This record gives sequence, structure tokens and C-alpha cells, in this order.
Amino acid sequence: MKKNIFENDKLIYIFLSILFVLTIQIFDHYRGNAAHLIHSIKFFDTNKLENDWIANQAHHLPLFAEFNYFLIKFFSVKIIYFIHSLLLGLCAFFLFLISKSLFPKLKSRYLCITWFALFIILFHENSFFSGVAGQSVIDVGYQPASFGVLFFVGVYYFLIDKYFLSILFICLGASFHPTYVLHSGFFISGILAFNFISKDYLRFFRNLFSYIFLIFPITIFIIINFMMIDKSLMTIGQNIMFDRISHHADIHQWLSYKDGIFLLTYFISLYIIRDNRRFFIFFLVFGFCSISISIIQYFIESKTLALAFPWRSSVFLAPLSSIIIISYLLEKLSFKESIIKFISFFLIILTSISFGYKSHFIKNSKKAFQEKLELSKSIKKNFDKIDRILTPTNLDYVRMYSGLPIFIDWKHHAFRLDQLIEWKKRIDLTNKFYGSKNIEDQKTQLKEIQKIEYISHILINKDKLEIDCNNLINHEVFALVNASDCY
Repeated sequence: MKKNIFENDKLIYIFLSILFVLTIQIFDHYRGNAAHLIHSIKFFDTNKLENDWIANQAHHLPLFAEFNYFLIKFFSVKIIYFIHSLLLGLCAFFLFLISKSLFPKLKSRYLCITWFALFIILFHENSFFSGVAGQSVIDVGYQPASFGVLFFVGVYYFLIDKYFLSILFICLGASFHPTYVLHSGFFISGILAFNFISKDYLRFFRNLFSYIFLIFPITIFIIINFMMIDKSLMTIGQNIMFDRISHHADIHQWLSYKDGIFLLTYFISLYIIRDNRRFFIFFLVFGFCSISISIIQYFIESKTLALAFPWRSSVFLAPLSSIIIISYLLEKLSFKESIIKFISFFLIILTSISFGYKSHFIKNSKKAFQEKLELSKSIKKNFDKIDRILTPTNLDYVRMYSGLPIFIDWKHHAFRLDQLIEWKKRIDLTNKFYGSKNIEDQKTQLKEIQKIEYISHILINKDKLEIDCNNLINHEVFALVNASDCY
């Protein structure tokens, strides 16, 4: 009988996790950082992306690229929606399991339902779900960082004393997105600190060696492919990268009073779970590693340390801190069961309908983005004629949705520091071309661009097309012209 009740409870958690996912309008499959999928689709016959410069630069996502390559090959690109939905569901599901482990009263079905209703608000409101520097573990767009939800799986398995599974999942998350390698180190430091303080030295060394074994492949891959370059080129590349992503990398730029709220939330959650020795030690060390190194970076201003993003652990600390506070408050509810039942159903119906309606119908960002894609569709009609397009650097969606190589764009940069120098050169040349005041300046800049890479067609604002030329597309703003015929 107990087994049936347990299984039914699990089904309720799964159902509520799915309900949470349904309140979210997931981005189109190639939108935003999902353009990293270029390394997964570039060899398919449906595109010419194997000739794209970015597609041929070193990338730090071998597992992400191969994983998606096989999924898309055997299913279709629409499988991305399922994978992202699954990751969103896992996020809600395992954050609840963590909450239930820390606060056993959440086994009550009505408190469980209330928890999921509040989590829907937490996710959509975002302020207490996202970390600092404008980063989140997962949002409405599919990207390598989304696999950070596997860290929550790791936290849960740590709480139920399944150490190897805990370490396996955090290393898997870091392997999908190597920016998390440092934070997996912070995570394992929390586990090892608990083992050491508990005088469980055998488990301490077993966990340490398990971690080293599992994190070694992606770590050695990063060292060999991204760190063994000329020091002078590395310094130049660091400066370019730092300037490119200063909104994430420069602590003096992104730090604000909102980050003080994050710290306050974290310290309140630590106080709440102070009697849970296992989680308190782990969570204290996990957060201390990230916060202390971030404080050091604030004063020493090292670009090397900044580009390691020590504060990115906040994408895990923030949601964990918030759910601890929510769960603690729920456990303190002293209403009659009938009142809690009413509140739970009222809240879950209200939040799921209101946020679902807002995402899918009021905000409806997918519809607005689809209007942008009319440009890519028009370009794609000339697929066979085009070898490579010169595009304005802000049109980051043309490459993936047309399936055609472009010269460069601003959003999707190279990751190896010496290759960033080439990326910056391309960006500067492209901006000079589109910033030219007359046709002669345009021709001069185009010659410099053609020295680097052959351009067959140019996408240009109609107002800046200085000569009478055959426009290959029907678009209100842009014209697509043959470079050799017009320039």
C-alpha cells in the first residue's frame, strides 16, 4: 500500500513539473545562444554551414555538439523543444525533491501543490531565480548552460547519500557546458568539507578520486584546445573577450543593489537550514568559494579570473536559496487542511493559467521573432546561388535560419582567445563597410573583406544601397545583392 502511495506522489510531482513547463513559451530552436548548434548541424545536406568561419573555429562544447547532432540526425531539429522542456521539468522536479528532503512536511500533497504554484511565480518573476551578472541556470531558450540543471540533480543525490550519482551529474553538467567546471569544483568542495568534518576520510578520498576521474576528460580537452596558445595572443584575446562580454565579466559594471538582495537571500537560507548539518556545510562551502573569489576579483581586477566567472555559482545558489525560504514558510503554515487545500488549488490554477496566458498570448515573443525570420526565408529562396553573405553584425539569426555561411556577426564570437583576434578584425571590417558614407568607401572596405574570405552576396539596408542594383529579395528594409555584379 505504501508503495502505491509513493508512486502516486511521484506522478503528482511529475504532473506539476509538466504543468510548470506548459506555462513557458520556449524560444525557437536556433534563437539566441542555441546558435551553438551550428557545430551539430553543419554537416547536414540541408545547409552550407560547413563553409562558415565560426563553424570551423575551435569550440568548447564537444559533448553538447555531439549529443545534439545525433538527436537531430535521428529525429529532427524539433527534438530540441522536447530536450529543453525535459530540462525545465527536471529543474522544477529536482528542486522540489531537494525542498522535500530538507522540509519533510512538503510530503503533504496540498503543500506540494502550493510549492509548485509559488515556483511558477518564482521562475517567471525571475529576480529571485536568476543569479548575478544577468545569468540564469535555465530560461526560455535552449543553450549549453541549460544543462546546469543537472547540478540540482546532484544536490538531491548528495542529500540522500548517493555520492557517486551526485558527482556524476555535476560532472555531466560541466561537460555539457565547461564554464561550469570551476563551479563543479566549488560543489565538490562542499561535499568534501562535509566528509572531512564528519571524519569520514574513506568517503572523502573516494569522492575526491571519483570527481577527478569524471571531470578529467572535459578539463584536459579545455586545457589542450584553449590554453596552450602564445601568451601575447592570449592577452590580446582576453582583452577582446572581456570587452565583448563585459556585462557578464566586469564585476564593476554589473554589480548593483540587486546583488545585495541575492546575498541577503543566500544568508537567510543558510540560517534557516543551520540545523541540517549535511546541507548547511555543503551549501556554506559552495557559496563561500564563489563569493570569496568574486570579492577578490573585485579588488585585483584580473581579466583571467574575471573570464572564469567565479560568480556564476549564483545561478545555482539563487534558486536553491529561494526555494529554501519558500519551503520553510510553507512548512510553518498552521491552517486547517481544508483551507490549505483551497489555497493550493486556487494558486496552482491561478498561476498556471495567468503565466501560461501571458507567455503564450500576451508576450508571445515567438510570434514577434517569426516576423524577423521573414528575412531569412527570403534569403533562403536564393540558397543555390549564394556561397557566403556579408550581413550587418547585429543580424545574428540569418546564418542559422537561412542555412548559409555569413562573414561574421556580433553575438556568436570565437571562443579560443587567439581566434578572437580574427573575429574582432572581421567585426571591425564589417562595421566599416556598413558605416561607409559613399560607394567608393564601400568598395574599399569590401576589397579588404574579400582578401580574408570570398563574399558572393551582400545584405544591406535599402537606404544605404548607393547604386542601382538587382535586389534578390522582397523585403521592406533590406536588399540582397550580388557582390560581383554591384561592387
